[in-house]
Amino acid sequence: MSFITHFHPLPYIRYFDNVFFCILYSMYTQHSRADSVTWNPHKLLGTLLQCSTLHFKEDGLLISCNQMSADYLFQKDKHYDVCYDTGDKVIQCGRHNDIFKFWLQWRSKGMEGFETQINTLMDLTAYQVQQMKERKERFYLLLDEPECTNVIFWYVPERLRPIHCPQAYTRDWMLELGKVTATLKGRMMSSGTIMISYQPFGEFPNFFRSIISNQAVTKKDVDFMLDELERLGNDL
Repeated sequence: MSFITHFHPLPYIRYFDNVFFCILYSMYTQHSRADSVTWNPHKLLGTLLQCSTLHFKEDGLLISCNQMSADYLFQKDKHYDVCYDTGDKVIQCGRHNDIFKFWLQWRSKGMEGFETQINTLMDLTAYQVQQMKERKERFYLLLDEPECTNVIFWYVPERLRPIHCPQAYTRDWMLELGKVTATLKGRMMSSGTIMISYQPFGEFPNFFRSIISNQAVTKKDVDFMLDELERLGNDL
């Protein structure tokens, strides 16, 4: 689930209805059980929208599916090896915007730059979780230790904190927090100071899902977000 984010050990991912789904955030094209790998650099790597890459184990699949052999675009009598005309393989034809902007970004940052970027985002997420745990009466984490940069939580206003609420941690308490979440999001939008998405999942009513993916975010921004949640939601 993209709004929770889990990393699964590759050797233990199994076939489901004869279709193999392998969602990765690193290149793993050599894995013997994966027929294809999709990678979305427009997520944590911050490549401009939209940028996705698709890799197949079997050669020729893309061109067999998409080839139109338009002779006004892909002439066979060019002065160079026409195998470099890869436009017929993809639905974008000759407009390979995704790979070009990703290549430019990789040339600019390099592997070390990307590593530093991701490590910084993970460190900021850990800092956010730590700060929420220090304010444990005010924030309820649905996952104590997020595996990526997605932090899912409820903000707990004063009247629903365990010290004031005998129904704390019951189903009714969770449902009430779900209502608080939607109302608090409305206050965010009216104030114009922060924006955090929310949604329900399974038995859990509405909860917030914050994702740190902006390279410019600092610890001060995280502190401001938590303080602003308290300012806007304490009296709900």
